[in-house]
Amino acid sequence: MTLKALLKKTRFTYILASAIRSAPYPIYAGWMRLCHAVRGVEKNTVYFSSFNDNPRAIAEALHAIRPSAKLVFRVNREGLRQEVPDYITRVYAFSPRGVAAMATARVIVKNAYALPWMRIFPDQKYVQTWHGDRGFKRIALDLWPDRKDLMREREWLSLCVSGSDFGSRVYRSAFRYDGEIMQQGYPRNDILVNPPEGLAESVKQQLDIPPDVRVLLYAPTFRAASSGAALSAALSLEKVRATLEKATGESWLCLTRSHELNLGIRSDAARDVTGWHDVSALLTACDMVITDYSSIGGDFMLLGRPTVYYQPDAGDYHRERAFYFDMDKSPLIVAHNEGELMDILSRPIDGAENCRECLAFFGATETGHAARSVAEWIVKQLDGD
Repeated sequence: MTLKALLKKTRFTYILASAIRSAPYPIYAGWMRLCHAVRGVEKNTVYFSSFNDNPRAIAEALHAIRPSAKLVFRVNREGLRQEVPDYITRVYAFSPRGVAAMATARVIVKNAYALPWMRIFPDQKYVQTWHGDRGFKRIALDLWPDRKDLMREREWLSLCVSGSDFGSRVYRSAFRYDGEIMQQGYPRNDILVNPPEGLAESVKQQLDIPPDVRVLLYAPTFRAASSGAALSAALSLEKVRATLEKATGESWLCLTRSHELNLGIRSDAARDVTGWHDVSALLTACDMVITDYSSIGGDFMLLGRPTVYYQPDAGDYHRERAFYFDMDKSPLIVAHNEGELMDILSRPIDGAENCRECLAFFGATETGHAARSVAEWIVKQLDGD
């Protein structure tokens, strides 16, 4: 290709990408339809909506059993700079190539709602893993019963992936879904059910944490009012650390992690690890988690270690999101103010027993081989008509 032709092609791609990114939703949908009409589906291609969370675990398992499968990941600008295995093809979400990849993949794997302009065609399969199996915040049609795009999504679903009786009930209710649910666990949680030997020590080493220092992770959930900005810690982490050290007689380090849509947590008494690439691996190195409303607590319970829910704004947050059950009537350890939290932390917590009670409350069914099970299901779709 000549330089002139290359520049022309590059300029055309750039202009088209800019047009699609800023255009109204019908343009995206139209581009999907056109690409599918012209190219059909690539029968050995799987499209993933995220390079992290459940999709990543599924992709790793899928590559292990079907190395020839083409694995395409939707990423943002930051994801384009992230290191990935050489078997991964990355596409920018709102580029012509990215939209075309979604339109022509045989299987689509998502961990969030379908985009408003998204379409699933009859010769495609759509797998929904969601991103919080034992969360208690209402989602989808349970939260917004009149959302037409969510009503449409339920018609496209081919498989939902669950790790508990509770998670399966939420799929049935929130998506009005009556199709197949694979309730063998969350793929991202496989390493929490069967932690690889030396993983926790490796994570602590990478984070430069001494082996004899215990680790607390403070991980509050997403805050819409602070989207795209750093959060301020809602409690005194210095006081938390001092209380834990007095109660246990050991040294503690506080780590903080925010939702990816909130850019870190501001605290002079903690180290922010929001950018750490693998949350599940990070959890294996932690001795305790304090969250507010995040499903990270339901994952951490698989390790049998204490999870505390600190909810000083429960009334306001409940009005914003609404919950599936009254947390005060569950086995979850809940603190409503800093005084209650310090009282909880100052006494011994039987983390293993509390986790057993909580996992039984949710009806957890984590097997440790969820990623492979989903991958095997996908292979059958790739080989099917």
